[in-house]
Amino acid sequence: MNKRLFLAYVFFILNGLVQSLAFAQATISIDTESVVFCPAKPEQKTQPTFTEKECHQGALFDIDPQNVELWLKANVTVTEAYLKRKQPSAIFVFAKMSSEVFLNSEKIGSNGTPHFLKEEEFSGDMDAKFYIPPRLIKRGANEVVIHASSHHGFLTLSRPIHFIGISEYGQTSAFFKRDLLILLSLLGAMLLGCIYLITLVFQAEDKKTSVLILLMLAAASGQLFTEVSRVIFNYSYPLHDIRLIVIVVFSLIFGFSLLLFTLKKFAWAQRNIWLALVVPLTLCLSFMMPGFDGKSVIAILVPALFSVVISGLSCWKIRSQESISYFTVYSIFCLTIVFTFGKFNSMYFYYIVTGMMAFLVVKMAFQSVQDKKLRKEEEQQLVKLQLKLDQLAQQKSPTTLQLSSAGKIEIIPVNDVAYCKAAGDYVEIFLTNQSQSLFSGTLKSIEEQLPSTFLKVHRSYIVNLDEVISVTSSKNGAASSGILTLKSEDEIPVSRRILPHVRGVIKGSVAHV
Repeated sequence: MNKRLFLAYVFFILNGLVQSLAFAQATISIDTESVVFCPAKPEQKTQPTFTEKECHQGALFDIDPQNVELWLKANVTVTEAYLKRKQPSAIFVFAKMSSEVFLNSEKIGSNGTPHFLKEEEFSGDMDAKFYIPPRLIKRGANEVVIHASSHHGFLTLSRPIHFIGISEYGQTSAFFKRDLLILLSLLGAMLLGCIYLITLVFQAEDKKTSVLILLMLAAASGQLFTEVSRVIFNYSYPLHDIRLIVIVVFSLIFGFSLLLFTLKKFAWAQRNIWLALVVPLTLCLSFMMPGFDGKSVIAILVPALFSVVISGLSCWKIRSQESISYFTVYSIFCLTIVFTFGKFNSMYFYYIVTGMMAFLVVKMAFQSVQDKKLRKEEEQQLVKLQLKLDQLAQQKSPTTLQLSSAGKIEIIPVNDVAYCKAAGDYVEIFLTNQSQSLFSGTLKSIEEQLPSTFLKVHRSYIVNLDEVISVTSSKNGAASSGILTLKSEDEIPVSRRILPHVRGVIKGSVAHV
């Protein structure tokens, strides 16, 4: 299963890279540094002249249409090379607002209905496109006017307008296609990792550690899915606020799960002290941080930094290879976050998380193998211990076997018995000197008289383990699953159900001797 998951992961990554490299689309942004914007007046029905004293010129990303009605004017310069492509074009508006768009003084479409009053505004989509009739677009400067308002969001964003420009007509998701294919590849790899971890959780000795790693990977998968949902689903702009909150919540889950995992590894006894310090600090800094990208970064960075401290303290005290490896990986993780702070909620974050989760999953898989090996060794020790106890019990058990048949009672030393075989209403007793005796009764009644060094290996056979020289697999189909060979060269069938136990007992007996 590990090999299949690895091959599937490689396929997802390579598929995303190949397809993203093949993607190309001409895009022309408006002049974002020279946008003229004017606040609308109540009941204003026409465009302003953009020369009114209320109008201002500024950068696009500083303009805030939240809880107001605005008019924006900007220029977009179309090149001859773009026009030669002869592809249908559209104006794309990615912003938290409803909008009406005009190109070269002619209206080309609406996304919702912007209005001065909240009750009169109809919410538009977060990402919208407006088809441009070929006669309207021209080489050189083209004037774009946008009538906008944003009354229905419940969060105030520092940057509600993300992009305005001209590109080939198509789905708004085409703008994010290059990143989307890679992100979906990473999402597929993360989901495969979640499935693999779920199987490990049921097998692992340390279920808490496994669950925390699974929780981290699930939170990263949820955050990534929420991130790409903007591309997959076309939703109205008020839902964008919910999307941002969900991303921050997943970031907090990831960060706190990482912290708990680290505490579980290195400082579980002091967990309450660390949690009392880190959790309030993370929540406070996340709340104070402007911008939701910054909030999600802090939600992960603060617990990660404390994980570096905790693993570093363990490394300083113990200097074990495990603590050094965790300290190194955590340090690289935090440094990468710091150096990519401005672009954290992009492919960078998911590359970093995928790499670190791969490290944690490999460590857990290795630990699972070690646990299985240790468990097997413990089972072997238990077999040896049980055999020793059986031998001690045998010293206190009866040394003779009383057999009644045809009205007479025969007394046989138990050490002389090689094996017993059920034969209808009788039991055949095969002795070590190749002779036989017949007992009138059931195999169960014989089993109750024998010491624990005798083992019932089949519904019709009880064997003296001291007489066994080998156990082999059977080729006789469903009748039995193995064959015991005795010193007398007799072969005794072993039932499939108890064959592993028989093997373990015999191995323990040999090891003890």
